[in-house]
Amino acid sequence: MQTIFEAVSESTPGIKWQNIFRRTWPLYKRWFLSQGTLERPTYNTCRNRLNEFMPELIPVYDQLRELTAGSDMASRFLSLYCPPAYISGCSQLIWPAPEARLIRNYDYSPRRLDGVILNSSWLGKNVIAMSDCLIGVLDGMNEDGLCVSLTFGGSRQVGKGFGIPIILRYILETCETTKQAQRALERIPTHMAYNVTVMDATGDYFTAHLFPGRDTIVDRKKRIATNHQPYDIKWKSYANASATLAREAELEKY
Repeated sequence: MQTIFEAVSESTPGIKWQNIFRRTWPLYKRWFLSQGTLERPTYNTCRNRLNEFMPELIPVYDQLRELTAGSDMASRFLSLYCPPAYISGCSQLIWPAPEARLIRNYDYSPRRLDGVILNSSWLGKNVIAMSDCLIGVLDGMNEDGLCVSLTFGGSRQVGKGFGIPIILRYILETCETTKQAQRALERIPTHMAYNVTVMDATGDYFTAHLFPGRDTIVDRKKRIATNHQPYDIKWKSYANASATLAREAELEKY
């Protein structure tokens, strides 16, 4: 199966974003309601949690809601608060100095990929990122040189929190340095386990291990993240099937 990647430049949400929404919403809606309507939080809950943890995003969240004609279900979806569980692969690596780089691959079904590289300035800061879930990102960089990337953390546990793509969006829209990004990752709850690697323009980097209901663990020496968390492999059958340890060992050679 082939996937066409589309590069889209639109400073603030408008007709281009709306066209992407119209194209992808039927599939996202089916996924969002896969466990039934009652399993998803109400609009008021979603908005309140977004305002509690990422209030800077509320203006753009409202702009996006307007472009969906104020749809209740789309509004709930766009908060990415307590979405259904989702699992992907991927590996990421910090290439060391003198010219440090954050490199990642996609082990991601083409059927679940937006395939949109969005260049935007939603909150006044230029951001270029691989779009996910219409409001979130899988990886990207902002005008300050701050880069982010995510991998699944290898656990089936689901808790109360946000889907990681909107948290990465928040970091790119509001942060300049790894220290600022670290504070965001430590205070915003995630609904599943993820590994997030962050690097800023100075070359400073870290990998954060996020887990629902637990404090974020930040490792400022780890350059590599695959699909497990180093202190505890929760889902051994998945770890074996995804070869997460073998991929990590291979990347350790670089």
